[in-house]
Amino acid sequence: MMSIIKKSFSQFVSVLTAVLMLCAMTAFPQSESYAVTGLESEAELKSKENQLAMLINEYRISNGLNAVYVVPYLNEVSDVRVNESVELFSHYRPNGTKFSTAIDQSVFPFCKVYETLAAGSDTAEATFGQWLNSPDHNKILLTENITHMGVGVVHDTDTDYHWYWQTVYAVTDAQFADQYLPTEYEIVPQAEGDITGDGFVDTYDYLSLADYLYKKANNIPVYLNPAQLQTADCFRDGILSEADAKVMVRYILGEYKTLPYIF
Repeated sequence: MMSIIKKSFSQFVSVLTAVLMLCAMTAFPQSESYAVTGLESEAELKSKENQLAMLINEYRISNGLNAVYVVPYLNEVSDVRVNESVELFSHYRPNGTKFSTAIDQSVFPFCKVYETLAAGSDTAEATFGQWLNSPDHNKILLTENITHMGVGVVHDTDTDYHWYWQTVYAVTDAQFADQYLPTEYEIVPQAEGDITGDGFVDTYDYLSLADYLYKKANNIPVYLNPAQLQTADCFRDGILSEADAKVMVRYILGEYKTLPYIF
């Protein structure tokens, strides 16, 4: 009986909070919409990239070096390069230029950049092991002044090695609003709208989405993994905006019966 009372009270608090949030929605600054990559298979690949980035930082820290920030733009560069490596497994691009030309200096200014490539392994651990056992790659992993990195992985069953990995490391004095340190706990949503990964859609998920939108609008570092971005896209229109937060509130209030909400 007591557990039922507690559950009912919790639901009442959740609904009351949602009502207050809906009323206060206009207090949040208007933000841009952000693309959501979203596919489940892509989320799995991003999780592998995150695991590899963590292994790299753990290794550097264990050797007395600084942890390296991941930058979404460099992840995009790595995605380009890892797909190019399927065609040409080289530090030169298929057009004959060096790998560094994949980086737009106006977007990411750098002093030095390094690249590591690997193929054949389907796990971050095995790929990292390849680099540890290579003196040249290990030297790059332990370069002292590296500050930022991007990681890419692609799975293509129509190729000889099936799995291809790439990491780009950069040295720069610049700081980036969306840089982040990869974390050990990768949240996996259990339901549509479940940003926190607890299997429920409640005010905690709304607050997570509102926090993300607010920080993005104000150029404050914030990170949601690809699976979280997908489930937060309550319209499934490929963008995140205030509209998704409003839909989530109305779902919590019971006005909408399902997520994602389709007109």
